[in-house]
Amino acid sequence: MKDLVPILMCDDVQQSIEFYTRVLDFKVKNRMDDLGKSGWAYLSNGPVDLMLASPAYLPDPVKVDGHYPQLHLYFYPVDVRSLRDAVVESGHHASELELRLYGMWEFEVVDPSGHVLVFGQESEAGEPGGAAD
Repeated sequence: MKDLVPILMCDDVQQSIEFYTRVLDFKVKNRMDDLGKSGWAYLSNGPVDLMLASPAYLPDPVKVDGHYPQLHLYFYPVDVRSLRDAVVESGHHASELELRLYGMWEFEVVDPSGHVLVFGQESEAGEPGGAAD
């Protein structure tokens, strides 16, 4: 294997594109707005790539207990505090920034289709922020 690009099943791909581009600063590398129920897109932010797909993108997408399988995606931003501030300022809910027992400053956001996004930055000591942490 040489790479991994998660495909997130989205109830509304267009709404998810808006969230990932406006709130998390992803760029659209490719998109097909007429594919499936609400489209498909390939997004990128630095070395991180994601695909967003309408349920009809796959022939018979599997549901578990009435939902598409969920997973937590863990991102390593350069400045976790600034990112959280930007998410909140955009009008989206974010959990509080907390220092976990394993030495990471983290917060969580749920995207429009219910995917849990976790953002973490290592902390040697003190407050998060900048590439030095």
